[in-house]
Amino acid sequence: MGLDYVDAMLMHWPCDSTEDNLATWRVLESLVFDGRARAIGVSNFNTSALDALMPHVKVKPAINQCGFSIAGHSGIPYRNQTWGRDDATLARCKELGITYMAYSPLGGWALGGTSRVLHDPEVESIAAGHNRTTAAVALRWVVQQGAAIVTSSDKESHDLDDIHSVFNFSLTGTEMKQLAAIR
Repeated sequence: MGLDYVDAMLMHWPCDSTEDNLATWRVLESLVFDGRARAIGVSNFNTSALDALMPHVKVKPAINQCGFSIAGHSGIPYRNQTWGRDDATLARCKELGITYMAYSPLGGWALGGTSRVLHDPEVESIAAGHNRTTAAVALRWVVQQGAAIVTSSDKESHDLDDIHSVFNFSLTGTEMKQLAAIR
């Protein structure tokens, strides 16, 4: 890549065994020790994968990046795993001091995908009540739970709207519960 270091390097998926996870983690730790990575983390680790890793780490994961959204946080298994896309993993990351970062926060992993979330009548109603887009409401729901988000679009106007609007309002406790109930 032509860089002296990277800001963050993630182990993208859990391996097939705890031993393989640990071996891979040791390589990532060596990047920190050598100054080639400022932070290291995991992606798609559920609570059991995190709990198996944590007793053996010398460098705690800074991030656990998982698909997480309205309608995509109930731990619906994919290949018999939740891959960290559940409320329990979010809570466990908070307990461990690991930043939980949501990818596909607009619903890419949810049943029905992004369109399902952005066109859900409940999401539309809440968005109208705040004079926001459904995307802003979906992103706010994730952020308001203490998760970081990573998203993208092919339209600069969408990116700017997301940046400028997601932090300028709050959802009520009732709205948070309504959105969490969407499946």
